[in-house]
Amino acid sequence: MVELLFKNRKGLELNLIAYVIITLVGVGVLLLLIGGPVKSFSKSTFCYFYQNILGQTSDFCRPTTRSMQTIVICDTIKEGCDEAVSDGEELGRIIAKYAILCWTNLRAVVRNETACYSLSLDTHPGKVTEYQMTNTMEREHGCELLENSMVKDEQGNIVDYTGDCGIEDQIYWDVSGNVIQDQSLVLIKYDMVNKRIIIKA
Repeated sequence: MVELLFKNRKGLELNLIAYVIITLVGVGVLLLLIGGPVKSFSKSTFCYFYQNILGQTSDFCRPTTRSMQTIVICDTIKEGCDEAVSDGEELGRIIAKYAILCWTNLRAVVRNETACYSLSLDTHPGKVTEYQMTNTMEREHGCELLENSMVKDEQGNIVDYTGDCGIEDQIYWDVSGNVIQDQSLVLIKYDMVNKRIIIKA
């Protein structure tokens, strides 16, 4: 008798789980059909139960936006500055660092183009080209995390990178004049559609 009750209970638990999954799928389909604040509330409710109660993960529940972080770069560390640079090579290293952070932290999170970092340049220590930045990445093993097989030269031509920074072209250099030299702002964005980092100045 006890064994029969145990089997019936197990069957009821499986039925309950099946009903919950069917309900969640129905809610998901409903979310696709409605918009506005109701959609936002429904999505958060669905994701809460789907992830916290059932312990499942879904691309649908990943955040689609992220606030951009501003980094202030000066010639010396002082109040209000996050990074200090003395020459173009150091500036290239910092740009590469934040490009790699953007790539590693956001690839699995965002759905569209998202700005990760805004680098505010209070100093102009020297010019930075895509080649120089990529060369620094190669020397410091950054290419193991973010590849850059093609670079834009100072004339705006896209050429093969002569070193070894992987086989993928995962950085798009969108810089006025093709050189970072006297710009006051550098944006680092992740482009989900093309799966690459955009460096814009």
